[in-house]
Amino acid sequence: MVNDDEMKSGSIANLFLKFAFPTVVGVVIAGIQGIIDGFFIGNTIGSQGLAGITLAYPAYMVIVAVGVIIGIGASSLTALQLGQGNFSRALDIVHNAFSLCLLTGAVFTVAGLIFCETSISLLGASGPALAFAREYLRIIFMGSIFMILAIALDPLVRNDGKPRLSMNIMIAGVVVNLVLDYLFIMRMGMGMSGAAIATVISFALPAILLMNYLFGSEAKLRLRLKAMKFKLEALLQILRAGLPSFVMQFSLALVLFIYNYMLLRYGSELAVSAYGIIGYVFSIFSMLFEGIALGVQPIIGFNYGAGYYERVSKTLKLTLLSCILIGIFGFALICAFPERVVQIFSQDDSELLKITLQGMKIFMFSLLAEGTVLLTGVYYQSINKVRAALFIYLGKIFVLLLPLLFILPAFFGLDGVWSASPVTEYIMALVTLVMLSKEFKFLRHNAKAEDKQSVSTKKALPVVKNTGKAEVEENSRFVTFKPAEKRETS
Repeated sequence: MVNDDEMKSGSIANLFLKFAFPTVVGVVIAGIQGIIDGFFIGNTIGSQGLAGITLAYPAYMVIVAVGVIIGIGASSLTALQLGQGNFSRALDIVHNAFSLCLLTGAVFTVAGLIFCETSISLLGASGPALAFAREYLRIIFMGSIFMILAIALDPLVRNDGKPRLSMNIMIAGVVVNLVLDYLFIMRMGMGMSGAAIATVISFALPAILLMNYLFGSEAKLRLRLKAMKFKLEALLQILRAGLPSFVMQFSLALVLFIYNYMLLRYGSELAVSAYGIIGYVFSIFSMLFEGIALGVQPIIGFNYGAGYYERVSKTLKLTLLSCILIGIFGFALICAFPERVVQIFSQDDSELLKITLQGMKIFMFSLLAEGTVLLTGVYYQSINKVRAALFIYLGKIFVLLLPLLFILPAFFGLDGVWSASPVTEYIMALVTLVMLSKEFKFLRHNAKAEDKQSVSTKKALPVVKNTGKAEVEENSRFVTFKPAEKRETS
């Protein structure tokens, strides 16, 4: 377990590895649940099955978004509160977050079962693809409470100083999904229903294990049933702090919905299947970016709350470098082996391979900029600068990507659909680099002020004479260090 002293004074590189690596593994493990389904469905049912899962994925992402707003909002606030020494306030936030998970899970189960077919039909899909999507989503909505609990409780366990436990629990979930997908789809022939049931069970297991820890005696922020109640102020703070992540995830669902619509308009269901494969491949790298950014969130939030700005700056620089290197690696990997990557999901359809490769050659350029944009948004959220984070997420989706999705295809057809995402990432990367430069300037200024205060405090301490035992003036006990003045968070 990572304690408060290590968070304040331990090596940034060591803390980065302790938090980032398990979080990356956890995020990737949680995120590849859908990819596992795509692998088995693509190699059994074929392109129409892939199209069905791709059509269902926006609704799936909305459930994920609800878990994210609760988990990231609560974990950001608890990290800041713990950094400021407000343990009881942090515990109150965790209790409200858990209660909110149960409520939203119940609402999603009811609403999802009523409206799932309507949401898919809006795309203009029909035939087998629509039937496959409906079959998959009905079961996913029935298990939505487990999905929300697993996604929301995971960052809370990490913030409690147990990043490795969190990672191991998420690994257990993906192993269960892998085994059950093989049994249900390949051996028992259950098709889309088998994939959905396996996914729900693979979220239910982590949800139960994470709850077991948080209700157990080892947890610092221990949950107690008698403390479960809704406090409007705490709920609003959680939702407000998590809003940028919710916007990002919900916007992703909206983008997938619009992408599917435009692909059906300028291409066919085969193009939707191709987009599903491209999405599976690129989501791996997106999850790496997200895992690194979320992994350092406790480090940044705690030290920012405690006023240790130099440590915040070092963490941010190390994370930014890591995201850039991962982007370069992903770009080079796809450049070198495009066909092998695609054939993981479909080996026998030459027409699908052709369309997927064409889209991937354009889409891959987004990898070089995506990590910087995502990290900047998560950073501002970690320090509770909600408006700045919202500016990044909303600007990227609603000001750039969605308009480009309608404008570029009018000139370039299907290639215009593929091009919208890379163009968006590069424009937004320029904006976030400007924001980061100002942020580093602020952190440097306050780090220097912090050092000056530390030096002046040491000079103010009375001199201790070497008389055989230490003697210090009585009033020296009241000399304290005051961190540099912090910005208002909003």
